[in-house]
Amino acid sequence: MPRNLDIEQLTIDRNITHNNTLFSSLIAKVLLSIILLVSLFGGAFVIQAAYRPSDQGLASVSKATQVADTDKQTANLVINTGEDTQANNHLTKSIDTIVNSSVLDASGHIVARRIATVSSRVTGKLNKLNIEEGQRVQSDQIIAELDDRQAKISYQLAQADLTANTARFHELNIVHQHELQRLERQQILFNKSLISEQFLDDSRFTTEKIAAQLTNKKALIDLSKQKVALAQYQLEQHKIRAPFDGVVISKNAQVGELISSGSSGGGFIRTGVGTIVDMSSLEIEVEVAESYINRVHANQKTIATLDAYPNWQISSEVIAVIPTADRQKASIKVRVKLHTTDARILPDMGVKVSFLKG
Repeated sequence: MPRNLDIEQLTIDRNITHNNTLFSSLIAKVLLSIILLVSLFGGAFVIQAAYRPSDQGLASVSKATQVADTDKQTANLVINTGEDTQANNHLTKSIDTIVNSSVLDASGHIVARRIATVSSRVTGKLNKLNIEEGQRVQSDQIIAELDDRQAKISYQLAQADLTANTARFHELNIVHQHELQRLERQQILFNKSLISEQFLDDSRFTTEKIAAQLTNKKALIDLSKQKVALAQYQLEQHKIRAPFDGVVISKNAQVGELISSGSSGGGFIRTGVGTIVDMSSLEIEVEVAESYINRVHANQKTIATLDAYPNWQISSEVIAVIPTADRQKASIKVRVKLHTTDARILPDMGVKVSFLKG
């Protein structure tokens, strides 16, 4: 009996030992799992820590590049600022020189001494218009043509009348030559007392009469020539020509409209086809107050500055002081000549004029 107990006890002890072994194995697995998880998370942190310094390095390199670019732009800005500063200083010195040597400043406008609104001396319908704004034209260039059918007929009639009078003159001249020969024969016969004096007087009368008619026919020929010239002139007036070299600044008519001279225009009749300006005749016209006119004189040097180009200083001089005053404005007009011919200078532009000492 005691032996059996020992065996049972022994069996019990084995079971207990086995259970302890299983519990220990389970704990070991749990610990191993924890260690593996810790290792995985630790590796992730190590990888992030390993790559983070590289990103910081790239950021540092990018930042250094940006700083270098900023320094380069700053250097360029300094250089450009230096150049602009030098140019501004030069311009400021020039302006200061002008201001210091100027005795008077005045404002005015660019005006043209030669400007014409081209029209026709006859009334007619506009058939052709050969100009546009900004176009350059030459003197005597045809810029427009009117309907000239009636003028052509008048010209042809004048030529026909001239031809007819010339033919009559030649016919009468032949008769006159014949009468002269007859008068010579009559004179010979009268000298021989073969005819009476009455026949001789009749022949002389006829000859002188034909000579007078011949003179009349010659005058008619001259009159016909003048009529032909007048008809040709009127025909030419249907072609409107440029009066001088210049630039067209406005087109005042269109094809199909009636054109007439300024004295007979009105209503729907145009008095001109366009306006032409001689750009070589541009000058400045300023108005100076009466109280300062004593500072201005002819041939005085001036500096002109256009409002459109304030940094452009144009050499000029006073042409004349107009010898009359404007009572309402209490000012006197002064003409200033430009020493420069430039396409940028246009009529009616605003300009400031500095009158210099001396």
